Formats: sequence, structure tokens, C-alpha cells
Amino acid sequence: MKRNSQELLLGGTRARGNRRFRETRLAAAIALGMALVGAPCLTQAQDANTDTAATTAPESAAMAPSKKDAAAKPAVSDMSAITVTGIRASLMSAQSLKQNADQIIDSVTATDINALPDRSVTETLQRISGVTVDHFLADDDPNHPAAEGSGVLIRGLPYVGSLLNGRSSFSANNGRALGFQDVPAELMAGVDVYKNPSAEIIEGGIGGTVNLRTRMPFDTGKTTAFSFGINEGDMAKKHKPAASFLYSNVWESDTFGKFGALFDVAISELATRSDGVQVQPYVLRPTRNDGPDTWLQDADGNWRNDLGATVADGAPNGQGYVPGGVNWRRMDMDRRRIGLYGGLQWQPNDRWEIYSQFFRSNYNLHWSEHFVQSNEANFYNLLPADGTNFTYDDRGVFQTGTVTSSAWRGDPALGPFGNNAYYTTNRDAQQFTQTTDWSNGFKVNLTDNVILSGDLQLAKSISNTLDFTVYNQIYMPPLQLDVSGSVPSVTVTDPAYLADGHNYILWSAMDHLQHDYGLERAAKIDLEVNFDSAVVRSLRVGVRATNNHRYSNNTNSSYNWGALNTHWLTYDSPEDLARADTLPSWMQSYETLGNFYRGDANVPTTLWFPSSELVSNYRKAIPALRSHALEGGIWCPQETTDGSCTPGSPMSDNNMWEKTQAIYGSLYFGSPDDRFDGNVGLRLVRTSVRSNGSVTFPSLSSASGDLGDWPQSVLDVMFSGLTEPMEGHTSYKNALPSLNLRYKLTDDLQWRFAAGRAITRPAINQLNAYLKVGASWAATPGGQSTLAGWKATSGGNPALRPMISDQFDTSLEWYFAPTGQLYTTLFHKKLKNYIADEIWLQNIAGQTLPVSGPVNAGDGTVKGFEIGYSQFFDFLPGAWRGFGVQANYTYLKSSRIAGTTSCDPDHNNGSCDAEFIVNNQPLPMQGLSPKSYNFTAMYEYGNWSARLAWSWRDRYLLAEQDSGDTYVPVWSDSFGQLDGSVFFNINKNVKVGLLLNNLTNAKTKVLMGPSTYANSDVRDSNPTLAPSGFVDQNRYLRSTFVNDRRAEVVIRATF
Repeated sequence: MKRNSQELLLGGTRARGNRRFRETRLAAAIALGMALVGAPCLTQAQDANTDTAATTAPESAAMAPSKKDAAAKPAVSDMSAITVTGIRASLMSAQSLKQNADQIIDSVTATDINALPDRSVTETLQRISGVTVDHFLADDDPNHPAAEGSGVLIRGLPYVGSLLNGRSSFSANNGRALGFQDVPAELMAGVDVYKNPSAEIIEGGIGGTVNLRTRMPFDTGKTTAFSFGINEGDMAKKHKPAASFLYSNVWESDTFGKFGALFDVAISELATRSDGVQVQPYVLRPTRNDGPDTWLQDADGNWRNDLGATVADGAPNGQGYVPGGVNWRRMDMDRRRIGLYGGLQWQPNDRWEIYSQFFRSNYNLHWSEHFVQSNEANFYNLLPADGTNFTYDDRGVFQTGTVTSSAWRGDPALGPFGNNAYYTTNRDAQQFTQTTDWSNGFKVNLTDNVILSGDLQLAKSISNTLDFTVYNQIYMPPLQLDVSGSVPSVTVTDPAYLADGHNYILWSAMDHLQHDYGLERAAKIDLEVNFDSAVVRSLRVGVRATNNHRYSNNTNSSYNWGALNTHWLTYDSPEDLARADTLPSWMQSYETLGNFYRGDANVPTTLWFPSSELVSNYRKAIPALRSHALEGGIWCPQETTDGSCTPGSPMSDNNMWEKTQAIYGSLYFGSPDDRFDGNVGLRLVRTSVRSNGSVTFPSLSSASGDLGDWPQSVLDVMFSGLTEPMEGHTSYKNALPSLNLRYKLTDDLQWRFAAGRAITRPAINQLNAYLKVGASWAATPGGQSTLAGWKATSGGNPALRPMISDQFDTSLEWYFAPTGQLYTTLFHKKLKNYIADEIWLQNIAGQTLPVSGPVNAGDGTVKGFEIGYSQFFDFLPGAWRGFGVQANYTYLKSSRIAGTTSCDPDHNNGSCDAEFIVNNQPLPMQGLSPKSYNFTAMYEYGNWSARLAWSWRDRYLLAEQDSGDTYVPVWSDSFGQLDGSVFFNINKNVKVGLLLNNLTNAKTKVLMGPSTYANSDVRDSNPTLAPSGFVDQNRYLRSTFVNDRRAEVVIRATF
């Protein structure tokens, strides 16, 4: 489906009839649930296990029991003499929250100070049924795995609301959500996941909502706690510290009442390494490669395209699928996370409570990457070396062979004929994110039955990124490729060639500077009225308003690449190129990637790279690189202030202003015998958005080839170098009903039903009014590239509508012990306005350009079930009773999304021009794993506590089109990781332990495909090319990565 932004504004009108039907069906379900309020009750009331108020932030009214409900719940009998700590206490607290909540919820709690079960919030969240995490630095970046995981998905959907103590929170570089990897786990008292939130919870998560809870002094009392640890990865081999300190106290006097203060600080550092091997896209190749784009030199040095190089001899049916090359990369990452939290509470009398909370997280991420990448102009350039043949499996997929290049750039003037074009690159990226949240609130008992509460919130986040890459280029001698095993193999036929620095040229550079800023002001007032009735129990109503401003001086797509020394600039004089061995020594280094892939990958690891000193000193590198560029070199840094050149991808200011107003209410009801209860609510929300940005055209100085016969009038417009302002705005209203019902079948067995509507607004970067135009170049045999046209990248779409989910849940929960439960949940989500990145054709300045960006791609469905079980085996004798297990399993099924687009795998490397745009076959929703499960074996007895936790998720779609260099659909293969911990209590105050991660050396794998070939007259008339519209259904290995196994020794104390 291809729509421009004006069409999207009409999307709601076209779907009005279906929307009314869905709303009617939802309203009918809620009305049916309300009718059950008067249903006869079958059995007597049940006493709840514990009061949960102490584990919930006081300002989160929607997440705490009402005053009347809390008073009606007696404590578990005979527990006053029992002290429960460690794993048991955490499970008991989390189970109590789940059992007594007025909606469907799953929790992880840290009853021990600074002791969530994992070192990061993301790793903690993945233990919850229905929750999965990505293992990449970003959900749209399949080239850079993350040791700690990143994005959080609930029931396969990445559209997750993030709350901090019941209030919305965000990271400036993470759109609307808080980057959970930015938050120190040591500051958390618990994490709650709401999968079908009630009307009182802030809107924003069609997948669900995650609430991070910090501690408050009245709950903690007088406490001093600290922890200290040292961690190390077996590949990074760096010792890194982690420490935390908490102090809390409460003072009481007859004059000032009760006052409490809590201070908590945490610092955590981590060093990790990942090694990976990648395969470039596979292209269907014929037995004879006589195509018009395959140029070879004959014995007399003449360029011809009729030499008929043999490619697929031995392949079934005379056709083979041949990859475009093999890459390998190493990433070294250092992360520092500092968290600061403070909480104040003042209760001057029995009626009033006033509180203040301050939270700040500083996140520093620095990573460097050495990357060796095949850089053939086209993926179909590889041919078997003279006198050799490729081997294929029974599907016709390439297995082994000695490859050479048919590209014109691999000719004798620039390197031995037939050599393979490769980059050797060095990349340095630094990112700093600071998130600050300051909230002040009050709660007052106006009467015994009426509570008024409110708060003011100021949330601010800034993020700065400096990402700099420098490329060498080398034409490698024939390579022996072997992709038949689990790790692709590359052997160089002439290793000495790689050791000669004269064979490397200083090719190009790319920089990306980004500053993001976000400021949100929010205010809310809530009123709770408790009724002296066993049926209609309480009413909660409230209003909330926000004013949000976001700014970015760049977008994720504005990576500013430019050539320094290129063959098309000096085709007749290659001696003018800047060679690695002639550059200053501080700019180049001859390096070995030692113990690459733990020694299990056969690839060349000793090569010349741009030096780390060069790429880590951006401002020092700028004049050095430009001084060694050939005349006509087009790289102009984004940080250019003297006007000497114009960056090919300049920075552009983007502002977004958003205001929301919400009014909401929930009515709580039940039966006289307390067997049946529930709530019904409605949240009305109005959103208005305004954004401004620009459309940027390239400058003529960025041209990297022959301009061909394009009219000068067109060139003047499309290469104007101008940045012109553009603006967009939209507003919409949403009604979000909710219903939660619970029926207690026995004292231990209860049934729940939930229905509601939720929305997720488009991500902040998806609303940017930003368009970047760039030129497309076609390789010409024996000469410069020629201008083929232009393309555009849309940084956002201000006309996007929010995604909507009509959702239903029903669960059956059996609580057979304080730490024993068995549950199952069925769920169904009907999604509307699903957002996906697509490529469409659009007229810009009189030219028809392929534009890539976000659109509302259509509707979809997600449904499935969850099963969970937890128990300590207390029935066993002696020390055996310390054993226990936790397990959960989630199954998901989604409708497939039609209309997404990607690129013909036969496209030019590094771009996807208009003639290569293809429609994908219907694909599942991004991020959705059909199956996932967790299994944890626990032991806690006496002074010992231990656990082994296995987490696994099925294959899922990462992106409809990889924006790196494949431009085809990419998938994360199934992934499982085993973590563990063991602790020993030295005494009642101090414990020591060992935390272990990635015990089984899990490999992160990425797949690519299916691939669709474009319809074209050239294909139909040339039997040597894949036929028009052909679909290659294979999913090929794209990448395989290994990460550190990590261990941390830690000591914790609480007094």
C-alpha cells in the first residue's frame, strides 16, 4: 500500500463504517460484563493474601487498592513470626500483586534492597510471560547485537507504554518510551507489566504498559544498604565496577508529624565484545552470465558483455543462488550507567500526605567497530575464478567456490584483474543520554470516604550522538568462500597481498552528529469516592494534561557519507590515490582481530584499517582527511561552520509540539460476598501535534560521477543544495473504554476477563516533517558512475494516525501456595492503523522519486495464549524443599501485513533506485515471535540462594527492508540464553554472590528473505536474468554473532 501524507489524513473517513462496527462489538462486550454485577454469587468470600499498598508508589492511584478494599483485606495469618527474604520474598510479593490486582498484571519485585534478579531492567522484563526483548542496539539495526538486550515487546508488539511510578517517562533518543537499558536496575523496587490497562493508566501502549517502581521512605523505614561488584566478559577481558548505596529514614514528632527521606545512587559499568560474520544478499544466477550488465575484458583488454562466464554449472536446473560476498566485523562496547534517586514524604496529620520524587539517569555508551565489507557495485558481480566452478546444494544455493569480480573497478589499472572490492573500516560511536524526572504530589482525605490527590511532573531528556566512520578500500585477490557450515568461511588465495599497505586506499568518510531534546510538563488531579456499599464500592475520576516539546537537529537517516579518494576521480591516474602506507602513521594501523569469533571463524583478521586514533578524534580527523582527499572529493563534514563546503547530508532542525488532554473515570463494583468484583471505565483523550522541519536537496559538489544528459534546469533544482522549510500538523480524539472482571471460583482459584481499547501514538521521529533528497548513481563499465536519478528518505510523516487496539483477555489463575501459582491467559488484539516503513513514488520538484518512510499500512490481528507456573517444593524433606521452578510459555499468531516494500536483490549495492522497488509478500508484524518461553530453576535454603534462568524466543521479523545494504526483509533467528546466580548469606545483613550471563555462549543469527525480483522489460527479454516478479522463498543466513560470557562477583549489605 502506497499512500502520501495527504491520503493518510483521509484514512479515518474511509474506515468509519468498520470502526463503528468494532466499537459496537466492544461496547456490547462491556455491557455484558456490567450485567454480571447483579449475578448471584455461589460461594463465600475469600481473604486475600497480603496488602499490596506498601509496594506501590502512593501517587499511582490506578495501581493501588482503594481505601475501602485495602481495609477489607486481612494479612495472612501466622506470618508475623516468619521472616522471608531473597527469591522467596520476591516471588511472594509479585504473586500477591498479581492475585489482588484489579486488572491483569505481572510483576517482578526486589524485596532485597538493590536486588532485581538481573543487572538490567530489560533482562528482568524478559522473565515475564508474554514479554520478549531485542538483542540489538536498536530494533531496526540488525548489524549490531547488544549484550544486555534493548527494546521490550509485550505479546509481540513493540508499542509499549513506559511509566515511572505511574507517570509517563521517555528518553530523548528513544521516541515516546523510556529506554529501559538506560535505567539502573539497582534503583528499582519492582517492575509491573499491565497487558490490558484500565482507564486510569496513562494511554500509549497497545502492546501493554510497563511501570517501574522506586522505593519511598515510608515503605522502607530506617535502612542503609550498599552493594559492590566487579564484572568481566571473557571476550572483552576488562574489569568493570558496579556499586550502589541507599539510605532511608523516617522521623516523627507531635509538631511536624511524620517525615521520611530516601536517597539512592547507583553506578554500573560494562565492557563487552561481539564478533560476527555476514553474507551479502543472494542473487539468482544463470549458467551463462551474458547479461548486458556483466562486463569482462578479453585478451586484448577490450571490455565486452558477451564472454559468457560460467556461473551455475552443476546447479540444479542450470540456475544457482549466489551471494554477493562475505563480511566480518568486531564491535567493542563500553557502557556506563549512573542513576540518582531521591524521595521525600511528609504526613503532617492523618489527612494529608505530601511527597516529592527526583530521578536522574545518565547513560554513556561508547563503541568502536572494525568492519571488513564486500563492496561490489552489484551483488551479481561475483564469478568463479578461471578454471573453477561453484558448488551448490540440491536447492541450487551456493556452497563453495573461488570468486573473482566482473565489475569494471576490478581492472588492471586499479588492482589485479578480477580482484574483489572490499572496505576495511573503523567506526567510533559515542552516545550520552540523560533523563530527569521531578514530580511533586499530594494526597488528602477530604472525608473518611473521599480522597483527593494530584501531582505535577517535569520530565526532561537530552541525548547527544557522535558517530564517525572512515573507510579504506582494497581489491582483494580471488577469495575461497564456503557458506556450507554454520559460520561462513573466507580464505585469501594470496595472503601477502593483504599485508601490503600500498594495496589500500583512503576511500571515504561518514559522520553523524545528533542532538535530541525533550521536555514534558504534566499535571493531573484525581478524586476517589468510596461508598458504603458492598456492590458499588468506589468511583475514581481524574483529569490530566501534558505539554510536550521535542527537538532534533538530525534524523536517524542523515548519515553523511562522502568520497575522499575514488577511482572515478582518477581512473587514468591511480598513482594519485592516497595509499595506507604513504599516509601519516597516526591515520592508519596494521591490526589483527585476535581470537576472532572465539577462533571458530576462518576469515582474514590481519589487515590495514583507518586507525582508532583517527576515528576517535573527529575534529582532529577533519582537516587531516580533507588534506589527503583528491580534487573533487565530496566528503564535507556535518560540523562545517566556515562555509568551505556543503555536507551531502546536512543537519536539519526538527521541532515537534504535542499537547494532550485526558478525562477519565472508573467505577469499582463487586458482590456482597466478595466473590465477584471488577471495574468499568472510560478515558477520553484529545491530542494535537504540530511539527516543522525541512526538505534538503544535495549540492552539486556532492555529485560522485558523470551527470549524463540530464537537462540543466533539472540539475539546478535537484542539486541546489538548498534546505527549505516544511511543516505538518494534525489532531485527533480517542475514546478508550475498559472493563475488568474477576470471579473467585474458590479461595484459591479465580477467573478474570478484560476488554478495552488502547492507542499508541506514532513515535516522535515518525512525526518529523523532514525529507532528504539524494542522487542515485549507476555503475558504467570502464568509466565513471552515471547519474541515474534521485531518491528521498522521509524522516517522518506528520499526518500519521495513532495505532488502535481493541483487545480482550481472559485468564484462569490458581494460587495454591504463597509462592505457588498456575495460570493461563487467552488474548486477542484487533489492530488498526498499523505503522510500517514503505517505499512509494512521489513527485518532488517535478521529478518522480522513490521515497521511503512511515505510513499507516493497514489493519492486523494478534492473538494467542500464555501459560505460567511457579512453585517451591516445600513438601520435600530437609534441604530438598529449597528447590523450586518458574516456567511460562507464550504462543502468538498475527495476521500478515500486505503492501510493504523492499528492494530487488539484484539492485546496486548501497542504494535502492525506483526501478528496483518491489512489493513484499505479506509479512508478519515486526518483532512478533510465534513462540517464547522461560524456565528458571531455583534453590533457596538456609544461607544459600541460587537460580538458573533460560529464556528463549522464536524467529521474528526485524524489518521489512534492511536499510543497511541488503534492502530485503531481515529476521532474527530463534535465540535462547542461559543466565545464573548464586548467593551466600554471611549473616543476616551481608551476602556475597556470583552473577553469570550467557553461560551457553549463545549465537545471535540474522536471516534474510524472501526476496522478490522487479518486473522489467530487461528481465523478460534476457534469459540470463531472474524472470520478472520471481520470488525467492529461501531465508538465507545473513549474520551470525557471538558475545561475551560474563561473570560478576558482588557483595550486598543491608542494615
